[in-house]
Amino acid sequence: MLVDGTTVSMPDTPENQKTYPQPESQKEGVGFPIARLVAIISLSCGAVLDVAIGPYKGKETGEHALLRQILGSISAGDIILGDRYYCSYFLIAMLQRLGADAVFQIHSGRKSDFRRGKRLGKKDPSVFG
Repeated sequence: MLVDGTTVSMPDTPENQKTYPQPESQKEGVGFPIARLVAIISLSCGAVLDVAIGPYKGKETGEHALLRQILGSISAGDIILGDRYYCSYFLIAMLQRLGADAVFQIHSGRKSDFRRGKRLGKKDPSVFG
């Protein structure tokens, strides 16, 4: 499965403004509300298996928080593929608890020491062995 997030702008209606406020960079009443989405997608057929939608900003509105809302769609034996944004020890531990494996590129800001961990093959170290 693939996990990824994005943002979408929506029509400027009072209902959308209330739930999904526009960015502070836009003048009030002259902008479009923005929502953040995170989806779990099947890599075999491209179908969206689950999606979480929330405001663009504010507490608990980041991609990790939205992903936590739909973790019930991940089962033991699943392999989750995501970009470097998702490479966090907390998320990997949550996925391991569910019995799922994770494939994420290490974020460039993280230090990694591949001399530790279990070597799976000649060029395949596992830090989380």
